[in-house]
Amino acid sequence: MDWTPRQYLIAFNMVPGIGGRRLMALAEHFGSLAAAWHASCSALAAVRGIGPQTAAQFCAARTSLSPLAEEEWAAGLGARIVAIYDDEYPVCLRRLAVPPPVLYVRGTLPAEPGVAVVGTRRPSRSGLAQAQHFTAEIVRRGQAVVSGLARGIDFAAHHKALEMGGSTVAVLGSNLRTVYPAEHRGLAERIAEQGAVVSEFSSRCPTVPGNFPRRNRIIAGLSRGVLVVQAGVNSGALRTADWALELGLDVWAIPGEISDPLREGCHRLIKQGAQLVTDPVELFGEESAPRTPFSPDIEHLHAAGRSASEIAAILKMPVQEVLIRLSRLQVEHSERLGCT
Repeated sequence: MDWTPRQYLIAFNMVPGIGGRRLMALAEHFGSLAAAWHASCSALAAVRGIGPQTAAQFCAARTSLSPLAEEEWAAGLGARIVAIYDDEYPVCLRRLAVPPPVLYVRGTLPAEPGVAVVGTRRPSRSGLAQAQHFTAEIVRRGQAVVSGLARGIDFAAHHKALEMGGSTVAVLGSNLRTVYPAEHRGLAERIAEQGAVVSEFSSRCPTVPGNFPRRNRIIAGLSRGVLVVQAGVNSGALRTADWALELGLDVWAIPGEISDPLREGCHRLIKQGAQLVTDPVELFGEESAPRTPFSPDIEHLHAAGRSASEIAAILKMPVQEVLIRLSRLQVEHSERLGCT
């Protein structure tokens, strides 16, 4: 069966082990994806970067692959396939050295690159508050918030953007049907209504750890800059920042306590040249406004994620007194909510 070049692209994208680089190698070697699709296993195995194993996998799978059925699968999920040949394909993704050849999209992609907000899956309360605070300013400026639908900072950024009626884009490390993590499926539904849910992974692609580093380049590619809110040294957020640097984009990092392992990745980025930011307006090239002198109280410090011992040191109070006051605050809060 002969398909259009676009359909061959969709079909090849369904084959495990064949991504953008190998597609480029196949097209260059055979002159077209159509010729590559119909090539013998031995001819495929001879292509640089393919090899016998990938060629055998492809030859075993190709008779069962149909780009027409794949488009029907996407449509059944309320999505569409956007190939690199299509006018709708995001121009900003073409900046990548190897753009994803195919995107599965639910919702509406923003017309302009947004701002990526990324970080650890296990943030502190102050990290969550900062993610929401910076996201709110991005939304107020009319720009899309781009993130990865993961737990923690990603969730906080998406949720705040939706709460404020803004646009947000979730880039998945799974295909559109098997949204990961599963508890964020409801969030993904809301994002599709108010922004876009995007994946490069076909209906046949399982959710495996290697998917998530791959999707980070798309997060960076859809953005004009990457904000790392809170991240350890091994956080995937740093990989997203690396992609942004390769593209010549801005990278911002929020500093914190120097002994906090969840800030170590941010501090490393700052040492390497990322812009230190403490006020959301700095994402837009503006200086932070002078702050009115402020004397913190127990409630504000507790809400910012400070421990009882830290609050005691800041306010120069006995720890026991701090604990008593925190207990009273919790009781008052429960009473306001009507709890018993």
